Amino acid sequence: MLLSALIIGLLAPLITCLSTPAGPVTPKAVLSASPPFVEMARPGIPAIKVMEGVWGRNETLSCEVDNPDSLTAKKPGCWSHKGKEIYCSEKADLTSRFTNRLIYGKISLSSLTINNLQDDDAGIYMCCSDEYRCVKISLVVKNVSISQPVASINTELLVLAGTRVQLTCHSSSGSLPIQYHWYHEDPFLGTYSMMNSDATLVFDPCKPENSGQYQCSASNLISNQTSNVLNFTVEEHLSVPYVDADPKELFVFEGQAITLWCKVTAGSPPIIWTWYRVKENRLEIVSSQQELKLDRVQDSGPYYCQANNSVRGMAQGQTSEKHGVHIVPKPVEFALAEAALALVLLCCVTALIIVIVWLLIRKKKAALSKPLDGTQHPASAKAQKNNYGTQVTAGNKKGNYGPQVMAGRKNGQLKPPVRMDYGNSGDIYTNLTPNTIQDENTYHTLS
Repeated sequence: MLLSALIIGLLAPLITCLSTPAGPVTPKAVLSASPPFVEMARPGIPAIKVMEGVWGRNETLSCEVDNPDSLTAKKPGCWSHKGKEIYCSEKADLTSRFTNRLIYGKISLSSLTINNLQDDDAGIYMCCSDEYRCVKISLVVKNVSISQPVASINTELLVLAGTRVQLTCHSSSGSLPIQYHWYHEDPFLGTYSMMNSDATLVFDPCKPENSGQYQCSASNLISNQTSNVLNFTVEEHLSVPYVDADPKELFVFEGQAITLWCKVTAGSPPIIWTWYRVKENRLEIVSSQQELKLDRVQDSGPYYCQANNSVRGMAQGQTSEKHGVHIVPKPVEFALAEAALALVLLCCVTALIIVIVWLLIRKKKAALSKPLDGTQHPASAKAQKNNYGTQVTAGNKKGNYGPQVMAGRKNGQLKPPVRMDYGNSGDIYTNLTPNTIQDENTYHTLS
């Protein structure tokens, strides 16, 4: 016991007990009262604190000791990186590469935040509140894959038209920079098309055609991820419907048709259409389609339509104005004109048939009158002899006959028939009077 007391007495001037206004600090002690000093760690606690930072993101370093009150009462004086001061007495080194990248005391009075971590930011950091109290931090910078992004909306999924809608895509972890893309599903093709390349997608104001499924993707140099599907619907109040017609005059004759359409300028689908007819002071539902066709005389009368849809779970309906439809019977003049036209067409067809039949009959008769052996008709011969030996020629153009002919006539004798050929003669008729008979050899005998 005496020896122990002696040793303590000799070492007492060299041992300094660390104390603060808040009390003694038990975990750490130094063997020197002035720098350089050696930091001693408590058993089970490393002398250097190791932290991991993500490339491109922000990282906060905290200067901590075992007794927090000691540094709460007094801020750390300096921060250094790899033995070089980067922030001291609340002033940063403007010449270092940490300029405009350091935020002091953002998390706590003893914290230092580094923005946009780079590979060169790795290393040993030291913070000291005074020459007795210092903390070492080893920072490791890593490239990290991104986490799955989350798609969110600033309103409910059931949105009223005209509202400002903002979709946000965010990945909470991963090396920066991260690129975002928004996609909208085509309801007809079932495929997604890219909307923009930003973390937010804004519709201001939103319209019914903006309804549908949306999805975003996030990617960095390491990986890429796709978000959840966000499906929202834009509903719109109905406008007052109006009636469109063809023809516009709403007047036709029987047999012709009038087409009516019920239309609205605004209103989210689905829309239910109903056509009404006012008949004898009562309403009659005539159709549940958007289009209505009328073509009978009894269809005449006043009509109107009604449109109904649902907005935010509440049904609503709007009614158009009444429109009178007029379908009248055809006038008698029109009926007579149609009958006359039909009669004229019938007569023309009958006349055409008669002409065709007549031409066919004529052609058939001409074919029957032609000799089958192809010889010339006897009347076309240039010269023929009769049974009496008399030769009839066509050479006598003057029509002279011999005296025998005249004598035979006077005696009343029956003369044989005279056949003459006019085929090659210019004279159709030859006068056989005594005054014109000059050549007695025209006929040998007429008796």
